[in-house]
Amino acid sequence: QAVPGRGRRPLAPCRWHRLRPTPAAMSWGANGGWQSSGDGMLASAIPEVAASIAPLETDWDAAKLEKKMREYFNKAAKNLQFRGRKLADLVNEYADNVMGSIWAGLGDREWLYTGQADFLLCVDAGIKDHFPPVILRHVQQIDFEQMVLAAYDRAFDEQRFCPILSEAVPAVVSGPKTKKKVWNACDAGRKEVIAAGIDNADEFTLQWINNTIAQLSQSTQGSPDDTMTSDLCCKLFQTLLEGGALPMALTQDGAAPVHLVDEAVTNAYAEHTVPEDQWASAPAAKKRKGAGGPFSAWG
Repeated sequence: QAVPGRGRRPLAPCRWHRLRPTPAAMSWGANGGWQSSGDGMLASAIPEVAASIAPLETDWDAAKLEKKMREYFNKAAKNLQFRGRKLADLVNEYADNVMGSIWAGLGDREWLYTGQADFLLCVDAGIKDHFPPVILRHVQQIDFEQMVLAAYDRAFDEQRFCPILSEAVPAVVSGPKTKKKVWNACDAGRKEVIAAGIDNADEFTLQWINNTIAQLSQSTQGSPDDTMTSDLCCKLFQTLLEGGALPMALTQDGAAPVHLVDEAVTNAYAEHTVPEDQWASAPAAKKRKGAGGPFSAWG
């Protein structure tokens, strides 16, 4: 599984080669641009991906799995507004819609949570089937595939992470406002690390903790301890790391760096705690509100 937010990198051929179209039906133009006709790509992609999942799936038979996948990948494009929008934004919205449906319907499956299923080919196929041809007319193949790969990996990671965070937060703090504030801070802090392209588990953990406390500081006028004490913060991040909250690519070669949590939390609270009399005169940038949106489950 790729690290979401990472810069341009070589594609993974094994994730793409099985869905190469025949030139007579559909293909990339010599100067870029996707040209399609016939039954579309999902018609072949869905049975292929479903067949790879079937040995892992114990509740649905292959026919039901294919049916639900068709629903997911077709429904994801229904409300997309294409006019005047960039291709990258549309690809990301489609990936978010698809992965949201998949996790809503299959989120309790261990094979999904552990990354044993790869829906990349179906995301690729769904975009080619449902996006207006004019939108794909001038994009180069390598740029398109990199765009789809990054969007899929990011959307998958976010959907996998959200239930981990939603389980960990109420085990540490109480009260709907506090839980929402902590949830948003953790989520926004993690997204900042992913956007920075950090691909080392230790550095990811240190930066995520620091960003989270910075978010809490901004939402509490320099007093993160008013929302969550440092001891509770240590407990939260230990729970998150032990629960698999890091991107999967960062922990394939070893366990999550739980040993870094205590010192990182202590340093973050020291850095981002601002006395009340100093907060009033702090630069506006330091006071900006956290980047995370509201989490509706708690309030």
